[in-house]
Amino acid sequence: MHRSRLACVGIVVLSVWAATVYGQPRQGMGAMGPSRMMEDGPGMLLPVVLKGIDLTEEQEKQVNEIITAHRATFRTLFSELQAAHRDMADRLFAPGSVQAEDLTPQIQQVAKLREQLMREGLKVALEVRGLLTPAQLAKAAEIKDRMRALHTEMRGLFREKR
Repeated sequence: MHRSRLACVGIVVLSVWAATVYGQPRQGMGAMGPSRMMEDGPGMLLPVVLKGIDLTEEQEKQVNEIITAHRATFRTLFSELQAAHRDMADRLFAPGSVQAEDLTPQIQQVAKLREQLMREGLKVALEVRGLLTPAQLAKAAEIKDRMRALHTEMRGLFREKR
């Protein structure tokens, strides 16, 4: 019984740590660039795809305008997500007994913020997609498929080592 409780606590600690790390800023295309905005969801490939489809100068300008228009929302949501992760960690490591259900409000808040981030990222991706020509969309689909194949291959390589 003691080992299973310790294992559960360990899993929760790792989950909170991973969620906190995952919510931290990442490098790429500026502090609030597309790579940060699209971490979760289908838009996460957007920066890579955009680099590979030869945007015109006008399209690049419009993409930057779209990103700028959404920047404040992303900053607010990421700030709230980091605060929710800190709150969860504070409650998890507070003195006294803590059960999984004690963290339900924090889990719900994190889930709500992640959904808002995904929806906002999807808005950006759709707005950017609206700027692309049919040829650029075809090239983007090709890049996405190649990236997916590479990701699958990489996972296979790591599984072989185990």
